[in-house]
Amino acid sequence: MEKKKFEVKIADIDMKIISDEREDIVMRLVSQLDNEITTITKQSRNYSKIDAAILVALEHSSARAKAEKRVRNLEAQIALYDANLRRMREENIKLKNSMLGKVSETAEEIIAEEQLSIEDPAAVEPEEATAEAAHDIAELFEEKEEAVQEEIVEEKPDRANKLRQIESLLRGN
Repeated sequence: MEKKKFEVKIADIDMKIISDEREDIVMRLVSQLDNEITTITKQSRNYSKIDAAILVALEHSSARAKAEKRVRNLEAQIALYDANLRRMREENIKLKNSMLGKVSETAEEIIAEEQLSIEDPAAVEPEEATAEAAHDIAELFEEKEEAVQEEIVEEKPDRANKLRQIESLLRGN
């Protein structure tokens, strides 16, 4: 952004400042600072404008330090949520792969049983046997998928909620 020069008055002291902020923001900050210094000097006649300015600067420095600490804590928390999210996604992939492996093994068993149960292989049309086997495999796959989903829910009932919360935090919602 382009830097601009502003002529301002703070605690009855004229000064020129340079900022890359918009004019309305600069004027709001100048007004706030002027009010804080004026309030301090009116409340305690013992404080000069310089003393009041130093007190205001200390208050603002303290607030900034607290805000920076809060930001660091939030960044650390987000990093932890991100790591947990990554770990849960990896675990989810492993569970899916495990489920697919079990289904694949069962499909192979069904195919093997189907081939053994045919007494006269020449009497059965290949398309008919393949369609029946595919249907059986699809049914079994659905049953296994439901069973694995139930296992996941039983083992980790809050997992889906935690995953949603972490994703929400990472999106800033």
